[in-house]
Amino acid sequence: MIKTITAALLASAIGTAALAQSKIDDLVTETVSFDKQDADATATARKMFGRDFRIVQAKRVWLEEPTDGYDQMVVLLGEARGCATGCFVSALYYDDKQWLEVWRVPGKSVGLGPVAATGMKPLYDGHRLWQWSGAAYMAQPVPQERKNRTPTEEELKAATEALKERFKGGSEPLEPSNVLAQDVNLKAGDETAILIRSTYYCGNSACPVVFLDGKKQPIDILEAWGPDFSVIDERDGNDRRLIEVATQDGIATYSLGDKNPRSVITAMKITIAGQKR
Repeated sequence: MIKTITAALLASAIGTAALAQSKIDDLVTETVSFDKQDADATATARKMFGRDFRIVQAKRVWLEEPTDGYDQMVVLLGEARGCATGCFVSALYYDDKQWLEVWRVPGKSVGLGPVAATGMKPLYDGHRLWQWSGAAYMAQPVPQERKNRTPTEEELKAATEALKERFKGGSEPLEPSNVLAQDVNLKAGDETAILIRSTYYCGNSACPVVFLDGKKQPIDILEAWGPDFSVIDERDGNDRRLIEVATQDGIATYSLGDKNPRSVITAMKITIAGQKR
């Protein structure tokens, strides 16, 4: 049976705090393609998906630490020969009673990482990583290479004032040991993200990320698990890049200055394998 890990969502957030700042080669250790298929696994998968998909090719994999049983596989699914109309990759898990489809995305291959603290391997769809939370696969911000540095006094002062304005019920002085700065390109290329990691502001939930412009003036504050965020290519009406942040509900995409996210990628739905999604 798929394991529910105590405090899994928090563990996942802690374990993936640096995902968006890392190279994907450091996060994915194995890539599964379907040039060659596993005959037994494919036969099993065809019983579940053969009615709806012309292409059904499967390979057995480990999504968790190896056990005596062999109850996981990934499956390539397509409606037309050669994936002419597109294909999907699905991950299946047998829970001792039935096959469950725990993940499905468009694509022709899937990357696997090391087993995480939550008990299952992360899955890479060619664009972003999905981490097991203990109950479902959750999307992560798009991996990017960013370097941490110590914030300047001017940046600390600006972040402190922004936090005082946001958290009117109380604030705490920022200590350099609990703050990281990252140079980011939001519009002009001279912006800064200040990542707050103190227990006062984070507790057991999301942490503030203060975005400053080139003049060290606050643009906005977003709250992110980790804190983990990505700057994506899509831009808003101010020609400023949008920001992805990891939240309890999934990946939220914001235009800085907006109260509500433009979109949210929620947890991957788990279904009985072969059912319509």
